[in-house]
Amino acid sequence: MNDTIKRALISVAVFVIIYSLSLCIGASRDVRFLGTVIGTGCYWIGSSKR
Repeated sequence: MNDTIKRALISVAVFVIIYSLSLCIGASRDVRFLGTVIGTGCYWIGSSKR
């Protein structure tokens, strides 16, 4: 499987996990979404090959 596709699928999984965890702690909707976008972006950037 292509590395880009793998990273995209894992990023989606990271997004879902962070979003689900933020639902458990009861954060506001905007904070939840922003946190999941930042977390997913950090994963995407950190996992890229150099």
